[in-house]
Amino acid sequence: MKRIIMLVTLAFMLASSMALSGVAQAQGGDVCVSNKGDVKVQKGTSTCASGNTSRALATNGSTAIAAQGSQASATNDSVANARFNGQASATNDSTAGAFFNCTAHGAERRSGVLP
Repeated sequence: MKRIIMLVTLAFMLASSMALSGVAQAQGGDVCVSNKGDVKVQKGTSTCASGNTSRALATNGSTAIAAQGSQASATNDSVANARFNGQASATNDSTAGAFFNCTAHGAERRSGVLP
């Protein structure tokens, strides 16, 4: 009987942890997650979209778009766009675009005068 209670408790804890997205918890509510064409989470100002073979994740006022077997992630007022098996990642007010089996990373934009 003790084993059954222990197994049920462990199963419940595992199911609970899987149901609560770690990304949604960590980002304070501004998150968008799209997987295989379905927007799973849409909270705050972030937006995302994905094709039926792609994944997109946007947080903190960002936009992520992925299509044709691609992955896109954007964080902190950034834009990531991936198509045709591309992988795009943009952070800190940057833009990244990856197409045709390529990978692209956007980094923080800095303003100022060049030396």
